[in-house]
Amino acid sequence: MNRLYAPEKPLTFSGTGAMIKLADFMVQSGSKRPLVVTDSFLLKNRMLDGLLDFLKQEGCEVTVFDGIVPNPTFAVVEDGVTAIRAGKCDSVFAVGGGSAIDAAKVMAAASTSKRSVQKLAGILKVDRPLLPFYVVATTSGTGSEVTTAAVISDTETHKKKFFVDPKYLPIAAAFDTELLVSLPGPMTAGTGMDALTHAIEAFTSRARTPETDRDAATGIRLIMEFLPIAYANPGDGRAREMVALGSFLAGNAFTRTSLGYVHAISHQISAHYNTPHGLANAILLPRVLRFNKDACSERFAELERMLQGNTDQPYAPDQAQQFIDRVDALAKAVHIPVTLDDVQQKDFASIAKDALAEARSSYAVPKVMRKADVMKILHSVSTGSRSVIFA
Repeated sequence: MNRLYAPEKPLTFSGTGAMIKLADFMVQSGSKRPLVVTDSFLLKNRMLDGLLDFLKQEGCEVTVFDGIVPNPTFAVVEDGVTAIRAGKCDSVFAVGGGSAIDAAKVMAAASTSKRSVQKLAGILKVDRPLLPFYVVATTSGTGSEVTTAAVISDTETHKKKFFVDPKYLPIAAAFDTELLVSLPGPMTAGTGMDALTHAIEAFTSRARTPETDRDAATGIRLIMEFLPIAYANPGDGRAREMVALGSFLAGNAFTRTSLGYVHAISHQISAHYNTPHGLANAILLPRVLRFNKDACSERFAELERMLQGNTDQPYAPDQAQQFIDRVDALAKAVHIPVTLDDVQQKDFASIAKDALAEARSSYAVPKVMRKADVMKILHSVSTGSRSVIFA
């Protein structure tokens, strides 16, 4: 894949009240008719009341689109574009997780484009500037608030389609502690492990750079330290903010390098069974780390020495296994299951074929998988066996 190097990171706001600070920045930048993209849960639970009241006080005419669902489809995006045009919206303000942010990105592009949503899928397909686009991330994992990509499912086939263009980078993003502390435990775990996957796959990508290594390593340190705290103590605002910042750094790293087989396989599992993306990644990650162990031994060892606080210690092969064990321990601490019951043997061949094709076309992986390797991982995921032996 032609990897796209975004020119800069979005302006960021974090901490208590960050959502209102971002909204104020948007209004001061000239937006008066925003489309607020979110899901019905946030709206019904009155978590956006403060935002909507603020925008009303600022004289804005707000259109709310709350039709976001997990793994959003072309149809969801098209409904959002219809709302933009009906409300004569001049900006898009997304509040939510990766599904909301990804859908909002493509809405902001499709509303100004001469192309259909389907024609925007692919690399460098955005033909006109997006509507001004702002993001409040309510989960700490997808990294979508800092990436130049979105993933939307085909309405008919449910296959994942990638939308990749530097224009998808938001103008600014917010990590609001008041919203982050409301994230349920299972979602905290899944999205946090998703962010960890982003960082590790960026750190081991053959397209890595010193800059992406720095962001990925810092992201790994923050997530490893603070995710268990955020999971065990949901109201701990500092832990929530640190995990969010770790996710932000991980997203910034992988959008400049590439991902790997965890995502390649996870995307196909989600397409087949509508499995939450973060959960699929969390279950797959330790298995793919074991596959990559020999090829990434020195990289894993470097991360382990960093986490131990012994960066001056010389390389030793057992450090790589210690890092993998550390990831296993984190997954156990946040109650990630070892099995995905939905995964069916009859689908193994199709999932493996599509995963290998995605990785081959898109990712600078450290070690190439064969179909048999993917099949072993899928069998392990479906049976709950941790011991996957690769030839």
